[in-house]
Amino acid sequence: MEKAHVLDVFVKNGYNRHVGQKAFLKAKKEPSIRRDPNDRVMGVNLPYIQGATNRTARILRKFDVPATFRPLNTIHSSLTSVKDPIDPKEMKGVYVIPCSCGIPYIGETGRSINQWISEHSSDLRHGRTKSSALAEHAEKTMHHVCIEEAQVIAKVAQFHHRKFREALEIEKGRKILIGMMAGRSAVAGSQPCLPSLRGPFLVRS
Repeated sequence: MEKAHVLDVFVKNGYNRHVGQKAFLKAKKEPSIRRDPNDRVMGVNLPYIQGATNRTARILRKFDVPATFRPLNTIHSSLTSVKDPIDPKEMKGVYVIPCSCGIPYIGETGRSINQWISEHSSDLRHGRTKSSALAEHAEKTMHHVCIEEAQVIAKVAQFHHRKFREALEIEKGRKILIGMMAGRSAVAGSQPCLPSLRGPFLVRS
């Protein structure tokens, strides 16, 4: 009764009765088979390269691996980014401030590097030697701290990663200074005046 009703609806909507009957027969002969999700074969998505992609797809079909194609160039890839580049100094990270004596200040901050460099500059201007190693170094040695030449060593957001990178850069700089000063002392025939680590700043011992 249900099939007859469906066929009548088909005919009333302009379909051929014979087409409807064929559809019922096909559904009866080919019952739907539920496949185990674990037996599902994952396909591959290939960039379309004329001549090469089709051959690759034929090889994959031998192993029952379906392949779909995508164009190499899309409208999205052709459009340029409208975002302005971000200044590295506006991010968190590790930075270096050179000094006229050749001993750099290496530090890290979880705020904007520019903001932290601005605070160092303020410490130097006001001579805050008790709270700033940079200001103390400049006052004791009369060296010029090249605050305007400050550079970003690495953009690092995560706190522990920043601390590790800062320590790594300080140790690397210390070894370079030891080598340089030992070489100068050897030429002069005197004992080397080696730098020692004092906070984030390298000073001669």
